[in-house]
Amino acid sequence: MIKMIDQDSFEAAKEYCQGDPFGCRILAALLTYGTDKPFALFWAQYAGENGEGGMTAVISRLDTAMTVCAKGSYDAEELDSFIQANVGYTGALRPAREGESANGLVMRLAKRKNVVSASDAEINPEISDVYAVMEECAGTGFEVPRFDDFYSDMIYRKKAKSVLTAIVRAEGMPVACGAVHLSPGTALLTICACVPEMRGKGYAGKVFNALLDRCADRDIYLMCMPSLHDFYAKYGFLTIGGFIY
Repeated sequence: MIKMIDQDSFEAAKEYCQGDPFGCRILAALLTYGTDKPFALFWAQYAGENGEGGMTAVISRLDTAMTVCAKGSYDAEELDSFIQANVGYTGALRPAREGESANGLVMRLAKRKNVVSASDAEINPEISDVYAVMEECAGTGFEVPRFDDFYSDMIYRKKAKSVLTAIVRAEGMPVACGAVHLSPGTALLTICACVPEMRGKGYAGKVFNALLDRCADRDIYLMCMPSLHDFYAKYGFLTIGGFIY
């Protein structure tokens, strides 16, 4: 059974999502937007005909982007039907199941490596500076959202303290940026980008280390394409699973 999350089920959903990378993505949005915004929708799946078996999955939808946090035993068939009805066969980010060919990797920080000084990184800079780096990365496998959508979302998240951002400059211009979504006890890296002509000079590493420094009291996760495994592994991340999108 899938029901929309309301104030009565908010705390149960919050507890379910803790300590999970997909849950961090959902919970950061839930803490940012609450349950009363038409563009931010949240549901929970329950076991049993009347939900008596407890919560088995949590689902979010921001505009047309859907995320699923599903741990342990859950009704995969019901979830898949629900996803298809909302966003089609593709468009939902969820954990890869046993036997599935994952689209990408889920990684967790095990032990920090290659720690470098990030004293010149700017924390929570102007949103336009973060976006400027993202724009420079368009067409290199990095998906760049519309500025208005990105700006509005970041304003909400900054007010809710559910996001942390950083940039590094070279000759006064922002050349690398990063962002993590924050939930209690957990952080999820969602952006790590460097303008193409400045890559290989350590700027992304400085941004990365600046964010890791400030999330040291949390479990830190990221999701990436397999081609980026070695980049993140050198900082101490280990693969713990896969994702489907």
